[in-house]
Amino acid sequence: MPDITEHRELLEVWDWESGFPTGAPIDRELAHREGTPHESVHLWILREVNGNREILFQHRAGHKVIYPDRLDITVAGHAPYGFCGNKILKEADEEIGIKPYESALIDLGWYRYEEINERFRQREFQHVFITEDAQDLDRYRFKDKEVAGIYAVSINDLKNILIRDIVIDVHGFNGRERVRKTITRRDFHPQLFDRSMETYMHVILQAADELFGKGTVTSKMPDL
Repeated sequence: MPDITEHRELLEVWDWESGFPTGAPIDRELAHREGTPHESVHLWILREVNGNREILFQHRAGHKVIYPDRLDITVAGHAPYGFCGNKILKEADEEIGIKPYESALIDLGWYRYEEINERFRQREFQHVFITEDAQDLDRYRFKDKEVAGIYAVSINDLKNILIRDIVIDVHGFNGRERVRKTITRRDFHPQLFDRSMETYMHVILQAADELFGKGTVTSKMPDL
């Protein structure tokens, strides 16, 4: 998920009620501190290799201020205020070194998300995409140094760990070598298991089943 306190940059203010951008800029740190609504972009990469259906998670770098060393959405971030290009393609290139074709992106719509704790108030309109890419994990490149690696998690294991905390086996690439390890919920971004993300994760998994099962996706995030 997008980081909260690193790098000063401008975001665009969105209206929380209507779900539309206002055209006004705001400092990212201020937006997260005050709960000013804004846009973020998410991309989940799915793959089927040797009959194994998997979803990829980025490994957040250890120097990240919020939730370091946790597994998170494959690609997630903000686009700078005034950026007119494809925002998720920009993030995908910066974070994991890929440039997927726009035609390969499946748009699942927008998710209205709010997280409040003692450190920040996060209100986002998350624009969510999925795509399928079966390339070897060691072909990913972590350009901006905010991602330390990438891991493949079995779709079935993800479904199960969302229900209860279990030990699962994953494999990945840490920028130097391929690795295998066992993980539990504590290795993931904790918000993935929060009730606020329950519908979001349900749509992701439903879309994955549709993509693998029939090659087309009809699932969408709830209307704003």
